[in-house]
Amino acid sequence: MKRTAVAYILTAGLTLVSPFCCAMTATADDYIAPDLVKVTTPLYRPADAKYKPRPGVYEYSVGWEGITAASCSLTIREDHGQFRIDAAARTYSGVDLLYKLRYEARGIIDSDSLSSISLSIDHKENSRHKTIEMRFEPTSGKIWADRQTGDLASSQKHVEFTPKNPTLDPIAAAFLARSLDWKVGDTRNFDVFNGKSRYFITLTAVDHKVIRYQGQERPVFVISPRVRNLTTTKPRSKLREAFIYVTDDDARDILRIESSVFIGSVSVDLESYSPLPSGKEPPIIMVKAANSDEARAQLRQP
Repeated sequence: MKRTAVAYILTAGLTLVSPFCCAMTATADDYIAPDLVKVTTPLYRPADAKYKPRPGVYEYSVGWEGITAASCSLTIREDHGQFRIDAAARTYSGVDLLYKLRYEARGIIDSDSLSSISLSIDHKENSRHKTIEMRFEPTSGKIWADRQTGDLASSQKHVEFTPKNPTLDPIAAAFLARSLDWKVGDTRNFDVFNGKSRYFITLTAVDHKVIRYQGQERPVFVISPRVRNLTTTKPRSKLREAFIYVTDDDARDILRIESSVFIGSVSVDLESYSPLPSGKEPPIIMVKAANSDEARAQLRQP
């Protein structure tokens, strides 16, 4: 498997952390500052008061053409009017020889409006390391972001701007999109900022059907995303087509993501869900995705 192929596999896996943004980024030569972007999207409000993400741990596997290459984990906790989301993605040890990724993110969103409060990202890709810290001011709408590459202070970049448009971080955008009422043919647009780039995300419900998942029949909406990076003059990414399977119930779980890139088909599958222990406040720790054959076998237990 070529290194570029592995990179695109991980791009699909990270859609669980950054559900709509692909790996296309801007360089200094073609970068457009986020405050210069002009875009208009609606102000969405959670449509269904019954929608509440299930607190717990979600484990996903990421594969290419049937080969399991990586794992992703999400932990969701509700705490004093906020959802706290810890996420991790990593390649398995065999893949590490060609392409090594360790990705951790910690997001906080308002549990009522599902708007962004903060997001921290720690991204290690082979020998490269970058961190991002983002904050959202709810009253003024101002956004702050600090990012750094490696350990050099000279690489630090600071961005702050007040968009005229409703702008969310990737995690909040995913939660808000899942909360909305959907029917086949519906299209919703989002302005998403990841600490460097702003993306125009279009989500379209292309199908509603029943699929069999772990021995159960689950009704799902099939959502097709389209992504455009607004802060670069580069051509669009090599992501050709993708489908996100979201359950048509109060949980709105993401059961599967299918995507097509130039190296073939990539899939992301929910392997397990574990509720948090009742009556206990879980420790605030970063989830570590499973990275062993034994752990993967346990995830596939019915």
